[in-house]
Amino acid sequence: MPSPHRNDGPVPPVPPIASVGAQALYDDAMWADAVLRCAHVRAGTVAMLTAQPLRDRPGALLRGSCDLDTRQILWAALGVVIRIPGPVVHLDLSAVGFLDAAAVAALVRANATVTGQGRRLLLHHPPYSLRKLVELFPDECAALEVAA
Repeated sequence: MPSPHRNDGPVPPVPPIASVGAQALYDDAMWADAVLRCAHVRAGTVAMLTAQPLRDRPGALLRGSCDLDTRQILWAALGVVIRIPGPVVHLDLSAVGFLDAAAVAALVRANATVTGQGRRLLLHHPPYSLRKLVELFPDECAALEVAA
């Protein structure tokens, strides 16, 4: 039997970073006091990703795992993050345990959007998985800026 992953046809396009549910969280003046959540129950486990506004600077704190199960919520959260006003937008990843390659690609796209607006997206406390993917794909990830 052939592999189910070969010749399945074209790979579907990645949806734009914007917005499923993101508009409800963003107010033009400031973030609402809200939390985005995505939980999937599979085989008795719960995979969750949350995004909360930072209190001390413009940006967000991600908490959880960024993978296939939480991809939609990551896109929604990044859709909010790229709309936060200010010259620098901070994304705290200290509570993220894992970022898959698609999540890193979403970060690169969000960074490109913010940079295109003449602003900066600054990543704080990247997990090991992000650092490893940056090593594997240095050209693709070169634009990502990590706080010292």
